[in-house]
Amino acid sequence: MLGRLRNPKQYLRRGGVVVQVALFSTVIVGMGALAIDVGAMYTTRTELQAAVDASALAAAGMLAGDGINDPVELAAKTADDIAALNPVLRQFVGIDADRDIVFGSATYDADRQRFTFSEGGNSFDAVRVTVRRTSDSEGGPLNMTFAHMFGYRTKDLWASATAVLIPRDISVVIDLSGSMNDDSEFYHYRRYQGDNGVWRDGIDVNLRDIWCSLNGPAPTYPYDPGAENETEYAGDTGPVVGAMTTWGSAIAPETYSPSSDSGLWYIPRSATCTSSAARTSLQARAYTTDEITVLFSGSNDGNSTHFKNRSAVICGLASWRSGRAGGQSGGDGDSLVESGELTWIAYPSYRQSWSWLDYMTYVQSSGTAMYRANSQLRYRYGLKTYANFLLENQPRSSQTQLWATPEQPLQSVKDAVQSMINVIEALQSMDHVSLEIFAQTSRHEVNLTDQLQQVPTRLNARQAAHYDSVTNIAGGMNQGIIELTSTRARGAAKKVMVLMSDGKPNVDSSGDYAGEDNPAVIQWCYDVAQNAANAGIQIYTVSVGGDADPELMTQIAEITGGQHFHAEGTPEEYRDQLELIFRTLGGRRPVALIQ
Repeated sequence: MLGRLRNPKQYLRRGGVVVQVALFSTVIVGMGALAIDVGAMYTTRTELQAAVDASALAAAGMLAGDGINDPVELAAKTADDIAALNPVLRQFVGIDADRDIVFGSATYDADRQRFTFSEGGNSFDAVRVTVRRTSDSEGGPLNMTFAHMFGYRTKDLWASATAVLIPRDISVVIDLSGSMNDDSEFYHYRRYQGDNGVWRDGIDVNLRDIWCSLNGPAPTYPYDPGAENETEYAGDTGPVVGAMTTWGSAIAPETYSPSSDSGLWYIPRSATCTSSAARTSLQARAYTTDEITVLFSGSNDGNSTHFKNRSAVICGLASWRSGRAGGQSGGDGDSLVESGELTWIAYPSYRQSWSWLDYMTYVQSSGTAMYRANSQLRYRYGLKTYANFLLENQPRSSQTQLWATPEQPLQSVKDAVQSMINVIEALQSMDHVSLEIFAQTSRHEVNLTDQLQQVPTRLNARQAAHYDSVTNIAGGMNQGIIELTSTRARGAAKKVMVLMSDGKPNVDSSGDYAGEDNPAVIQWCYDVAQNAANAGIQIYTVSVGGDADPELMTQIAEITGGQHFHAEGTPEEYRDQLELIFRTLGGRRPVALIQ
């Protein structure tokens, strides 16, 4: 029998393999079981981290507040709600607010360009959240599938995350073109015709307030363009301009008629002036009947200088030394009112470079926006047309100091920017803000700074068409990009631009006026917006004004991942809308995980 066995050791090896398989099968099964439980642990850790990251980010976002609820309570509730929406291994996860939510503040390390978390304090802009699958948590520990064979029935797991309200570097880019006073001018008084006369409280009261504020005081914040008996200038009689002392009729859109406005004197060219109020004024100024006859006659108006001069004398902007019998001496006694025979009244303090003759030329012209609004305003002199002359014809700071008047829509923009700054300051958000402005040229006005009131203070000292008149939106955005990518910008801060305009650019990349709806101008705006997006800058756009076109502003915002807002209606209506928009922008804080 044994002789038949060729290799007895072969059977011994086969028997050993069976024993080895029997021994190692337990180990193999154990390793497989361990792999299942370890995989479950990794999955749990991943889901815990995802849940806590979402919870911390949402809670941090609530620390900016909603203006109603307590930010800390709101953040704690939000953390718990978000955790509940993110189950871990299909198990509900709750948060113990006393243990798992820690509020504090973030400190920016400029050298490392990162934030560090400090627990506690008096105000909070950061929160640390912990989400647990532990024996003492609502969701309970992770149950082991096979590891209990080795004495491990459950496993406690948790994850933490810290999120902070990221400070922002904000470039406020404001349109200061001439159109930013358009809503105060005659040109728009019929825009809301049929809207129950609400525009009357805008244009009539606002234009009167501009006239009153010419000799101060500047409007308070916020300016209210409501009814005349409510405005801060209700009891203000305004400055006297020569013999023009009466405001006259209200500018009601559906019924206003310049021909019946007692505040306007009609002095037509080549026709006789018939204003009894003007005659009474000239008599009070001691002009003779003969002199008044010459001044009222249009027979010599083929001489344009004579026409302007006689109109100025009637309005009390100049006195006439006629030399006529019984009249004032010094002139040659003929029937022409000559420049050498006039003594002009003093110019007001707000005037910079224009002359009284410029006003006479303006009212006599058929090429003005005022004339297009109502042709009856031609040849009618008074406080209304005088105030409109300043807004339309002499708006630059080098011409007339109008920055301390409530010209619309700029005054509403100023008030809205102030509201935004107030919100940012109240949040103690570590935001830095700069100011850029644009018309035909774009200018950097205020460096990125934590002295936030510098921005509204500087803006309040600017006026529509402050430097020049037309609209270079792309140039303004370029100024914002330059500042937000300068050495003053902080590496870890969110880069934001707030762009306000009527959305009607008309200046090309060479800085030249190219007209509205020019495809090259519009494309340049889109190209600059893309440059901003490439630099990580998010643009929020705000369009405002009676002639605003929101389409381009919407596209600019979308290119950069921002958002567009639009304010419309009467000045009173869009004032409230703008304030809400800018308050929203002030509180729209980005959040980020720092740990």
